[in-house]
Amino acid sequence: MSTTRLCPLADVAALLPADSWIAQRFAEEPDALATEVVLWITGDLQVPELHLDAPLASGSPLRSLLQGVRTKPAATDPPFLILIEGHLQIDGALTCDDTDGATHLIVLGDARVRNAVVGGQLLYVQGALQVADLLWGDYNHGDLTVRGGLMARVALFTDEYHVDITGPEQVEFLLDEGRGVPNLVEFSAEAAGLVFAPEFFGGIDDGEAGVAGLLDRDQVVAAVRAGESPVRSSADIKADLPVASDLFADEAISVANILAAVNSPVMGRKEKVAYGWFGQTDFTLCRRHIDGEGDQRDDNIYITVWKAWDFYIGVAQEPAVQGALPRLAARVLRRAVPTTPQLSLAYRPYEEGVPGEWVALYEDADAEAREACEKAWRGVLDYARRAVGQSRAGYPLHRRLEAELTAQRIERLTSLPVFTDVYNDWWDSDKDGTWYDDVWVGARQPCMHEGEPWGRALKLSYENGEDAPGDPEDDAHACYQIEIDEARAGPALVEFSYVQRQSEHRQPLPRGAADHIARLLRLYGRVEAALLQAHEDEQAVQTKKLAYQAEAARIEAAVHLLTTPPLAPDLPDAAVFPAELMLLSAQWQADGQAYVAAIRNHQFAIEAAASEAQTRDSSAAGDGADEDGTVDDGEDSDNLPEDPRKASAATVLQLARVVNRHADEDLSKRFRQRFAFAPDAYVHLASDQGLFIGPVFWLPDGDGVVAHIGAEYSDDAHWVRLQGPVLTPLPALKGMGRSHDGRCFALSDGTRITTHQGLGGPQIAQWPLPQGNEGLPASLGLAGGRLGQRCDEVIPFNDGQRALLRNPTGVYLLTPEGVERIHPQEFDEDGPYSWPKNQMQEGSERREDEEDEEDGEDEDLDGEGHGDGSAEAQNTTPSQLALDMLHMALSPDEKYIALGDQDSAHLLLDAHGRLLRTLEPLSSYPHHSRFTHDGAQLWANSCHFYNGCTVATRVGDAQDTEGTPINTEWRVYASTTLPGMVILGDANGYLHARDDSGNALWRHHIGSTISAVEVSPDGSQLLVGSYGGYLVLLQQAETGMDPYSIGTSPYVEVGRWIFWSGEAAPLRW
Repeated sequence: MSTTRLCPLADVAALLPADSWIAQRFAEEPDALATEVVLWITGDLQVPELHLDAPLASGSPLRSLLQGVRTKPAATDPPFLILIEGHLQIDGALTCDDTDGATHLIVLGDARVRNAVVGGQLLYVQGALQVADLLWGDYNHGDLTVRGGLMARVALFTDEYHVDITGPEQVEFLLDEGRGVPNLVEFSAEAAGLVFAPEFFGGIDDGEAGVAGLLDRDQVVAAVRAGESPVRSSADIKADLPVASDLFADEAISVANILAAVNSPVMGRKEKVAYGWFGQTDFTLCRRHIDGEGDQRDDNIYITVWKAWDFYIGVAQEPAVQGALPRLAARVLRRAVPTTPQLSLAYRPYEEGVPGEWVALYEDADAEAREACEKAWRGVLDYARRAVGQSRAGYPLHRRLEAELTAQRIERLTSLPVFTDVYNDWWDSDKDGTWYDDVWVGARQPCMHEGEPWGRALKLSYENGEDAPGDPEDDAHACYQIEIDEARAGPALVEFSYVQRQSEHRQPLPRGAADHIARLLRLYGRVEAALLQAHEDEQAVQTKKLAYQAEAARIEAAVHLLTTPPLAPDLPDAAVFPAELMLLSAQWQADGQAYVAAIRNHQFAIEAAASEAQTRDSSAAGDGADEDGTVDDGEDSDNLPEDPRKASAATVLQLARVVNRHADEDLSKRFRQRFAFAPDAYVHLASDQGLFIGPVFWLPDGDGVVAHIGAEYSDDAHWVRLQGPVLTPLPALKGMGRSHDGRCFALSDGTRITTHQGLGGPQIAQWPLPQGNEGLPASLGLAGGRLGQRCDEVIPFNDGQRALLRNPTGVYLLTPEGVERIHPQEFDEDGPYSWPKNQMQEGSERREDEEDEEDGEDEDLDGEGHGDGSAEAQNTTPSQLALDMLHMALSPDEKYIALGDQDSAHLLLDAHGRLLRTLEPLSSYPHHSRFTHDGAQLWANSCHFYNGCTVATRVGDAQDTEGTPINTEWRVYASTTLPGMVILGDANGYLHARDDSGNALWRHHIGSTISAVEVSPDGSQLLVGSYGGYLVLLQQAETGMDPYSIGTSPYVEVGRWIFWSGEAAPLRW
C-alpha cells in the first residue's frame, strides 16, 4: 500500500539517485538542503495531471493524498522535491509555468505522461520515460535525467536545457538544440514551424536565436493542461517535411556522398550548378562538365562559411595507372583514358575578411578547419536530404506556398494604410518599410518609376548573423521577396525570390529549399496577422475616437448654466444648474457615498480578518492584508464594485470646465458641494494626461501655495502660485526649498542658488549651480552639463548658510566653502556608477524619473544600457552621471542627512556629508527617506515595481544595519511629519498615517501615485500632489470621515486643482 507524507530531505537522502545533483549537493553540504521539504510517496502513483509550480495547491491531485495528514509547513506550500518510490503515470500534462524555481521530481521507477512541458527543475526518471505526445525541456536551469531510455513522439530541448539519457531513444521528431546530435533543428529552427501548429507561434521571430523564440510557451502550457496538443499530427508533419534519409550512406565526406549530392534532384536535370544557403553558410553543387570558358569542372561541392572559411570538396578524375603502350594506343585511337575518382579536399581560412591561401585538407590538417568543414558538410547533407524529400513528394511545401500566398492575399496585405500612407516609397530609405519585432517589412505598390513600370511587391528581411570585416554596413540581412506580375495575360503570377546578404543579387527561391519555404510561410503568417490586427485596432480606435468626439460635442452643447456670476447669496442652486444637472447631482452624491461605503466595508473586513488571524497566530494571516496587519491598498478588483460615477463623469467634467471659465469662488463652491470629486471615475484620464506635481509649499501669512508642475526632466515643467481661484505662472523660478523652521527659503533661477530670510526677503547666501562632475574620478570619463545644473530639490538649513541640493548627477552640500558632492562618494571600478544605465549623453536625455511614473520602473540593473544604442552611437558628446531614484532628507535638528539611489544602500551621513552608517534595503531599491518629527528615527523605504518596504531605525543606533519593518507593501514617494506621526504617500494613491512606533492611525485615498505632501504647522491642513495631475487640499474636520473619500482619516477634501495635458487650462474643483 502506498503512503504519502511530507518530510525533510535528510529523511530520504539515502533514496536519492547518487548521480543526481541534489544527492551530490547534499553529500557536499548537508546543512544547505537538509531541511528542504520533500513530498515522499511510496508505491506507484497515477494522477490526472501534475503542475510543478504548485503541486499541493487546493484541489490538486497530490493535495488530496495528504488529506488527514497533519503537516508543517502548510500542505499548500510547494515542496522542494517530489520523490516517488515506484512508477508514475500522468494521464494528462506534467507542466510548470516558469522556467525557474519549480518543484523537483524524482521517480525511482518508470514514468508515463501524455505531455510534459518543464523547465526550472530536476526531472529524474530512474526507469524509462514515455511521453505520448510532446516533451519540451526549456532553459538552462532545468535538467532531464533518464536512466531507462526515452520514448516520445516530439522531443524539444531548448535554451541550453540539460539532457542526460541512458538507454534507447525512440523519438519520432527530435528537436534538440543542446546535445549536438543529429536532429531536425541542427542547422535551422524552421522545422519547429512545421511541427507545431501556427497558433502556438509567439511574436514575429526570425528564428535565428533558436526554437524557444518561435513559440509562445504560456500558450503551449495552457494547451497541454487543457488536454489539447500543440503539435501537428505526424502525418501532417511528414507530408510537409519529407526527408530522403537514404540519400547518403552516412555522414562521411566521401566520393559516394559527393556524387549522391551533385546528381540528386537538388539541381534540375539540365543544370550543372545549384546554389543554396543556410544561416551564414552558402554552398554550390557542381556536376562534372566543361564550363563556358572551356575549362573542365569536376563534381564538387564548394562551401563558404562567410568570411571565416572556404571549403572545396570535390571528386578528381585521376588517370588510372597503365603502361606506356596502352596510353599510346588510347591517344592514337582517340579513346578516353580510364580514370579513377579521387577525393579532393582543400580549404582556406579568412583573416579580417581577407581569404588566405588554399591548403589541402588532410586527416591531420588543422583541427579547427576540419571541425568547421565537417559541420558545414553535415549542413549541406541536411539541406540535400530535405530538398530531395520535397522532390520525391512532389514539392508539397512549395505547392502550399503557392496555394497560400496568392496574388489576392498579397494585394490585401500591401494595400493596408501602413503601406499606402506611411511606408509608401520603395526607393526612399526612410519610407520603404519598417521593423516588426525581428522582421523588416516593406511593400511596393504598382507604379511607374523613372519611366519604368514596377509591379506589386512585398519584402520580408531579417538580420542574418553579423557584418564581417569589409562588408557594407548592414549587409548581414537576408530577405525573401514576393513579386506580383499582373501585366501578363491570364491570372497574376506570384514569384518568390531570396538572398542571403543585402549586397547580393536575389535568386528564385528553389522549390526544394524546405527550411526557407517554411520560414517564409511562418514569417508571412505572423507579419500578416500582426498587421491586420494593428489595422483592426486602429480602426477601432478611430471609431471610438469619433464616437467620443460626438459624445463630447453633445455634452458640451447640453451642459450650461441658467445664470452666470455674480450670483446673489440667496439664489438657489436650482436657479444656477439646469434640472437635468440637479438630478444628476443627486445621483452623483448617492452613488459616491455608496461606492465609498462599499470600499470602506471591504477594507474593514480585511482588517478584521487580519486581526482575527493574528489572534489565532495563523500562518494565513491577513487573507489580503500584509504581514503587519494593514490593508493592501491594491484591492482585488474582482471583488470590488466599479465606481458608478464613471457613467456620467464626462458630463460632470464638462460642467467643471464651464464653472472654471468664470473663476468665481461662490460658483466653484456650489459646484463642489453638488459634485464631490471622484478619483476612481477619472483614473484613466489621470493616468494618460496627468502632469507630475511636486514639490509644493504653503506660503507664509496665507499667501497661497507654490507648486512645481511637470516632471523634472520635462522641458515644459514650470512653477506656479495658487491663491484662491487665481493661478499665476512663475517663469523665473527654477527651483525652491524651505528650511525646517519655515523661515528660510532657497530659490534657483537656473544659474545659481540663493537663500533668503523669508520668501522674497533679504538674501543670506549664494552659490553657483554645480556642473555635475564635481568629485567624480577621471577614470569614469564623465562630463558636466545640463543635468548637473538642474535644481530638482533643495533644502536650506535654518541659518541659510548651508543647503542640500539634488539633481540627477547626485546630492551636493552647499556651504560657505563652496559646492561639495556628498553622494555618490565611492566609485568602484566596475561599480554601478560606471554602468551605462547610470550615465547619459547631452541631448539624448532619457526620462530618468520615468521609473516613478505609474506604468513601471527601470529594472535594467546589469549595466547593459537602455535599448539598441542607435541614438548613442550617433551622439559623440561626453556622458554625464544620471542616477535613478535619487533622494535625500535632512533631520529636523540638522545633524543628519539621509540619502540613497537605486544602486546604493540606505545611507546616513552627518551634517558635513561624512558617512556614519548604512542600512540594507528590505526591498530591492532604496527609494525614499524621512526623519520623524523629533528627529529620533529615520524611516527608509525601498521598492520593487509598485510595492515597497519601509523600515525604521533610531539614528543613534550604530549597530542596527537592518532596521525594524514598519510596512512591507507600500512604495513610498512622498511624506511629511507631525509630532508623533509620520504621513506616507504611496504608489496606489493613499496617504497612510503611522505613529512613531509604526502603528496605523488612518489612511486617505487621493487617487494617483502620491508625489508631494505638505502639512500646515498646526496639522489642520494637508496639501497633496500626485502623478495624475492632482493638487488636493484636505481640511481637518470634527464631523467624522469624508463621505466621498475612501479611507479613515479625520480630513475632508475641500478643494482640488487638476493639471491635465488635455485640458486648455488647469481646473479648480
